Amino acid sequence: MRNKILSIDVGTTNFKMGIFDDALNLEHIYHENYEIDIFIDDKAEIDPEIWWDQLKKGCKSLGDKLLDVTVIAFSVTTPGLVAMDKNGDALTKAILFLDQRSHKQASEIRNIIGIENLLEKACNLPVSGGSSLSSILWIKENLPEVYNKTYKFGHTNTFLVHKLTKKWAIDPSTTSITGMYNTKENNLTWNSEILEKLSLSEDLLPELYQSYQSVGSIEIDVANLLGLPTSCKILCGGNDAVLSAFSADINKPGDVLHISGTCDIMMVCLDSPKGSAGYNIRSHILPDLWLTLFVLNTGGKSLDWFKSVFCNEMTVHEFYNDYIPKVIENKLNDEVPSYEPFLQGSRYSTQALKASFSGLNVNTTRDDFLMAMLKGNNLYLSSHLSEVSAVVKLNQTLKLTGGAVNIRNMEEVKRKWIGEYQFNYIDQSSLHGAAKLGKLYFENLNN
Repeated sequence: MRNKILSIDVGTTNFKMGIFDDALNLEHIYHENYEIDIFIDDKAEIDPEIWWDQLKKGCKSLGDKLLDVTVIAFSVTTPGLVAMDKNGDALTKAILFLDQRSHKQASEIRNIIGIENLLEKACNLPVSGGSSLSSILWIKENLPEVYNKTYKFGHTNTFLVHKLTKKWAIDPSTTSITGMYNTKENNLTWNSEILEKLSLSEDLLPELYQSYQSVGSIEIDVANLLGLPTSCKILCGGNDAVLSAFSADINKPGDVLHISGTCDIMMVCLDSPKGSAGYNIRSHILPDLWLTLFVLNTGGKSLDWFKSVFCNEMTVHEFYNDYIPKVIENKLNDEVPSYEPFLQGSRYSTQALKASFSGLNVNTTRDDFLMAMLKGNNLYLSSHLSEVSAVVKLNQTLKLTGGAVNIRNMEEVKRKWIGEYQFNYIDQSSLHGAAKLGKLYFENLNN
């Protein structure tokens, strides 16, 4: 019998489960969307039990196909900060990267620790939502009853791995932008100096594992509930963007990946972590490599917003398959208004940035607004490549993935405002990246 891998991808707004063989062929898949709570008091959050319910539903859907599974690997949206009690039950909703409530705490951390010190050791500056450190301090200050009951703070994979194994775990790809991890050294240690200066106990944090390491076997009662073999090994798992890069073979300094989904992400592979106030650094799955992470919080989400405000009379199919391609075709080279692309803030500012259009006149149409938004989004992403090109020579083949780049004529938009790269659309996914963790686990087991 060949080893089967159950790959579980917990996205911002969707949940996928796939069964792969040990050659990474996808044999069966389960997929369902869900909603997150956003735009309420600057919060972006989700009930973690939704993830667990989806996992149970997915297992029920896959049924007997699970009987040959020997390892389970997670790809997870992060941050997905969860405060948990000793039993692993969530005490609050999970705080997502879009969250805008902890700007004050992010500024305080910078002042107490120092920007240079943070960039040197943690390689990242705390911001609202994007940094779990800021969110933990927000909970401590605003929800003291929750903070005092918290046994562990963890991410999405911590919550789900504990459901399966009753053990506490987290990995470098998810912790590396928290502000608490020794990202430069990437040696599976928390930064005790930062924690001490902020009066946070390391006891509140999970044990660190590599993404491809086994945390343990599935609990017998949980295996019986889900229909999984009791011998299943549960891997720690990792961040979905990093696993997308892993899936796409972004593994040499200067390799570039552009992910266009709910948010847009530009990533560049580095062989040394060069921290910046203008982007994040995540630890790669592979040793001695890091990835820049430059995020536009509302990439594809901005198109959803545009439809709801300007094109509500259209169906989803009409908007994405007819309207957007025709506007690009007709107006790509026209002068359009300017657009600041911060519909849900910025990961790189302690201020609550807002989106805005400027340069309007009485002849401005909704088509102009759409092109302005596409231009502003892509110029913003291009700015990251300009910055990083000063520290690493960029590969001139830029790999593209994600649903938004499948819109007809969208590649022409990328070419005009990101640059004259050789764009290479690849059929990869964080689901496939998690499956590669399973394959890496098997390889290490046999060596």
